[in-house]
Amino acid sequence: YEIQCVTGVQTCALPISMLLLWLACAPEPADPDAVTALWVEPAELQVVTGPDGVAPIAFTAIGDTQRAQDIPLETVSWSLSNQSAGEIDALGNFTPSTLNGGVTWVLAKLDGVEGLATVTVQYQEEVVLDPELDTSALIAGQDTTNIQDFWLYPEDGVSLPRNTPAIRFNWADLGAVAYRLRLQSPVTDVSVYTRDLSWTADTESWQNIAATNAGGQVEVDLYAELADGSIVRTESRTVQVNRMGGRGSILYWSTAVGGVLEVPFGELNPSDYLSTESTGRCVGCHVVSSKGDIAFTWDGGNGALGVKDAQTLEDREGSESVIANFKTWSPDGGRLLGTYAGALMLLNAKGELLHEVPMDQSVTHPDWSPDGEFVAVILTGGHDNDWTFSGSSELATIRHLGDGIFDNPKVIFTPPDGYKAYYPSYSPDGDWIAFNISTGDAYDDPDAELWVIDSKGKHDAIRLDAANQVGELTNSWSRWGPLPDDDILWLTFSSKRAYGDVSVDIPQVWVSAFDPEEARQNKDPSKPAFWLPGQDPAQGNHIPEWVQW
Repeated sequence: YEIQCVTGVQTCALPISMLLLWLACAPEPADPDAVTALWVEPAELQVVTGPDGVAPIAFTAIGDTQRAQDIPLETVSWSLSNQSAGEIDALGNFTPSTLNGGVTWVLAKLDGVEGLATVTVQYQEEVVLDPELDTSALIAGQDTTNIQDFWLYPEDGVSLPRNTPAIRFNWADLGAVAYRLRLQSPVTDVSVYTRDLSWTADTESWQNIAATNAGGQVEVDLYAELADGSIVRTESRTVQVNRMGGRGSILYWSTAVGGVLEVPFGELNPSDYLSTESTGRCVGCHVVSSKGDIAFTWDGGNGALGVKDAQTLEDREGSESVIANFKTWSPDGGRLLGTYAGALMLLNAKGELLHEVPMDQSVTHPDWSPDGEFVAVILTGGHDNDWTFSGSSELATIRHLGDGIFDNPKVIFTPPDGYKAYYPSYSPDGDWIAFNISTGDAYDDPDAELWVIDSKGKHDAIRLDAANQVGELTNSWSRWGPLPDDDILWLTFSSKRAYGDVSVDIPQVWVSAFDPEEARQNKDPSKPAFWLPGQDPAQGNHIPEWVQW
């Protein structure tokens, strides 16, 4: 069938099929009651909550249609962008959390149109550890100008991974009758009142604070009520909380167990991984491959090389056939480089010798770059063993030409007169090499410092002042954490510094944040270090190898 139509002065015939197609494609008339604009009231809100909670807050969705403006909308769907900050019901009633604060959008949606409001929830809590403690003077005296420095730990500006299980706040004894520790941010206001000289939050409470402030910082104030009734306070300190958590486990060598302990980052209880008790022999310097093998030294310096499956701890056939005091895996886990008496040796994954790498100088402390293209080494004028040397030393890189063939070393850092360089370690992105310098023999040197240089040696080396702290603290043997999903790297090392009022002059594992952007600007990229939670302060802990299983 056809329909005759007149267009101007011409007559045409349209098939019925074309007419139906045209009708199907023609836009439907607009619904005059459909929402064209939507917003939420109140548009911004600050709420204070606490352990007892607060009454729900009602939000209203307002919208425009073609027929009317500024009309209440009752059939919208409600949701939150940050559900840890609270809950919202189908009617738009928002109930803040009773555990923590946070910032969230309150979202309303109807007919494909969205509107939102911003809510900042601040969690407030007063924690009185002694029920008989009178807190009135400490509350009234919070604005005092009487300032003394009695902080012991943590350092100002310390940066923590989000999942750090807890942090201990510690201060000097002023003979005070009470202390107030106050942690503040736009989403946190927690005060702790105590007669003690320290406070460590339980893991759940600290995780609530850390998660709420991830990507920001918490300002910490400390007050003391003296016996005469006066109030003194310290300068505020800040604790930065990284938006990402630390991943993997830290394997560190402990003199107390004669072997390696493991603590998954975010947990508090190190476990026996590979020690005298489990093997019957002392287990020393260790490295873990990408394939899941661990290479280590049996029975102290110049002991036989051991290689095990890192998960089952079964021996790899062929291990203990050579001595390799310091070793490093190729990125694919297929080969090892090891040193003994100044020689550099290439080994297979079982720990068997393939060949000695020709070198004109004595070398030690090798570390393979993540891309497999270079190996960082320490060049010496000769040494009796691999862990001490009396002459000078330089940091160099050796290009891997492929198939176990290496180029000549290229020096990228020569220490100042009287200093030695040692213990190089590539960052997980391959851009940086952390290392030590000191004036001693490179083993347990009190004046050992942490430095870093870009791996191509194009810029001057940078001393990590914030991580080093001040004094002769034996800051030694740094190793990097796995590459995070963030712009901050993590550097572990051992140090004999005091952990607050715990000063036992033995090494413990410490962790410092590292900002690559600061390093690229030739600024100190390190942050003040924090003590790795879960250690026994009476144990000497070294060689913190951070692995990701």
